[in-house]
Order: sequence, then structure tokens, then C-alpha cells
Amino acid sequence: MKILSRLFKRLPLCPFPYKPYMHKYKCIFIHIPKNAGSSIMDLLEDTGGRFHLESKIYLDVNDCFFRKYHKFAIVREPLDRLFSAYQYSCRGGNKSPEDIALAAHINSNSHNFTSFIECVLDTHFIIEQPLFRPQYSFIYHRGKLCIDTILRFELLHEQWPKFAKLHGFPLDLRKLNSSKESDFPMLEEHHYKKIVQMYLPDYIYFNYPVNYVS
Repeated sequence: MKILSRLFKRLPLCPFPYKPYMHKYKCIFIHIPKNAGSSIMDLLEDTGGRFHLESKIYLDVNDCFFRKYHKFAIVREPLDRLFSAYQYSCRGGNKSPEDIALAAHINSNSHNFTSFIECVLDTHFIIEQPLFRPQYSFIYHRGKLCIDTILRFELLHEQWPKFAKLHGFPLDLRKLNSSKESDFPMLEEHHYKKIVQMYLPDYIYFNYPVNYVS
């Protein structure tokens, strides 16, 4: 039985969460929400829906493909990502029942970004809501990085062509599903401190500076 199980794991099948593009390009894209994931999915011709899953899940389902394929993810400056996720959520996200319920929760408990930080953003909220979960939780497990390459949202237009050529991916990365950004609101120091407290591992693991807290 163990031999049959090992052989089965080597077949290029697509049981959840593996998808056809992963076998085609020999890669696993860990889709962290609000980090250009829709653009990557479009480029790799992934039409199977969005999976915001931790890298550990891919390992548990099929360790053979997980170790064989190149694993990558995109990270983003935590405050910038938080504001983008907030705007996207307030508009109802992808209009799924879950995103509509999230929008109702945010809009009924806050009236702008600063009140969202004060009244909604807490440890329980960011654990329960994938859009707001810390980025490190998708690609680290027990303090160990589980993927091969981390790209930066801010530098993606520079990094993607080199990365794509190296791994045989398409080059023409289009910007999709971007938030309609409004002016970033003025925050006070206690707002910044709370954000840093909530997302401290992201700042540390991905080496993002904390310039707005004295």
C-alpha cells in the first residue's frame, strides 16, 4: 500500500489544492491575499478559483510535488497591504457571502480606516479573516521558511521578468484586481504602533522598516 501511495503521489493529478498550472510550470504559487495574486493567476492561466492556503497544506497533501516544484510567493509592505485589504473589504470584496458578511462587520463597527484600526483590528480578527492574516503565516511554519522564492510587491515590475525567464513562466504580467486607491489617511502614532504590534513578524521576516514609529 505504501508503494502504491508513493506512485500515486508522483502522477500529475490535480486533487485539491494542486492545480493544472502547477504541473504545467512545475511551480506552486502561495497566494497571499492583496499581493498581486490575481495577476499571477491570470498569467499562469489558473481558472480554478483562489486558494489562500498555507504552504504547509501543499506539503501535507503531496510531499513529492511540494519538494519537486519551485514554490514562490509575493509579500507587501504590511501597512500598505492592510489599507488595500480594508478598502477592498469595505466594497464587499469578491461579493461572496463571506466577503459581504465581512464588509457588513467592518462597516457596522467603523466608519473610516482609523476607526477600523481602533475598533475592529485585533488579534482575533486578523486570525479569522484571510484577507488580513499576517503574511508570514502563509509561508512560514514553526519559524522556518517553507518556500523557495519571495518576491516583493513593490519591486514586482523589476523582479518578475528575471524570475519568469529563470523558471520558464510567461513574462507579460498585467495588473489585475487592483484596489481603487483613495488618499492614504492621516494616522496618529498610536495607530501605527498598533499595526506594528499586529504585524510585527511580517516586518521582521520580510525586512520592512518601521519608519513611522518613534
